[in-house]
Amino acid sequence: MRSLRDGRAIHLLDIENLTASPLPTTAEVEQTMSEYGQRVPVGPLDQFVVGVNPRSLVEVGRGICGAQILTRSGPDGADSVLTEVAIGDRIDLRFERVFIGSGDGYFADLVVWLATAGVRVTIVTRHGLLSWRLYVATGDITYLDTALAA
Repeated sequence: MRSLRDGRAIHLLDIENLTASPLPTTAEVEQTMSEYGQRVPVGPLDQFVVGVNPRSLVEVGRGICGAQILTRSGPDGADSVLTEVAIGDRIDLRFERVFIGSGDGYFADLVVWLATAGVRVTIVTRHGLLSWRLYVATGDITYLDTALAA
């Protein structure tokens, strides 16, 4: 019998972290998602969940189509809402692979929980934005701005 996880991936995106902007414009979101699509494999069964603060909702909504967009205000608002949904929706049982688009250390415990469940986790971030806690939680890291590192 085929597992519900087989061939499925979910992308949890802290879009403000990925754009390196607390209030990203639609153009910045579109540029970031273009870079993301060039560096990260996206399959036909993949799902996208985007965390954003309420002040950025309209700009992000214009720049990303087909994603579930979650909002929460305050420090770590996007991080906390993405983590709560991931755990509450038991993504460990439904997805073979998880991409976390953020460099925030807040996600380190989620990475450990997923890895313990046998889920392959990839962190997608930018140079200079990856926290030490997240760095040591996984060895699978993709940088959007690889041209800067060359």
